[in-house]
Amino acid sequence: MKNWKPIIPYIVPYFTFILIGSFARYFPGYGYFIYILKTIITAALVLYWFKSYSEIEFGFSLFALAAGILGFILWVALAEYAPFMTFHLPSSEYTPLGSSKVVSLALISFRIGGSFLLVPVFEELFMRSFIIRWLINSDDFKSVPVGEFTWFSFAGSIILFVLGHRPWEWPGAIATGIIFTLILYRRRKIFDCIIAHATTNLCLGIYILYTGKFGYW
Repeated sequence: MKNWKPIIPYIVPYFTFILIGSFARYFPGYGYFIYILKTIITAALVLYWFKSYSEIEFGFSLFALAAGILGFILWVALAEYAPFMTFHLPSSEYTPLGSSKVVSLALISFRIGGSFLLVPVFEELFMRSFIIRWLINSDDFKSVPVGEFTWFSFAGSIILFVLGHRPWEWPGAIATGIIFTLILYRRRKIFDCIIAHATTNLCLGIYILYTGKFGYW
């Protein structure tokens, strides 16, 4: 990589979110505050560099919406019903239901808002916009058109996407990673990937609240 400056807006939000979130294991009972902290900081970084993401073209796609619903169905099915996997009950680093309804509502809103509005943006920018193009041309990924296909970049982006999740989530991450990437190749619009990802996360959030299976969080 001859010039690191263009990749900073893509890698810093992604790894900031992961790095701050990793502290939850060292501070049991503070998962709520750590999630809020990493969400606020990551959102600030994305907003700060938003002008750098010239590939984002806003629009709406029923195809992406339907793909996101399919991603949710596969995520739950592979986590709970596949014969080779057993769903892990909440270890409870983020169980937002408490004695105070106001606090519970705030925590739920923050968690769903983060997974629905923020995570799809920085993850899709990192995985489907940056990584796929960087694996094709590491010297100047911006010169690679969004949605450019090679088997190496396709496989590499899926592997990195999967490794960003917990082991029991890997089957679902493989399925959704493939879906989101195929959307990119078909539509050549990163915002369609964001819509699909956001739809999957929103459906999952609603499912979690309905079933009480906070282990997903």
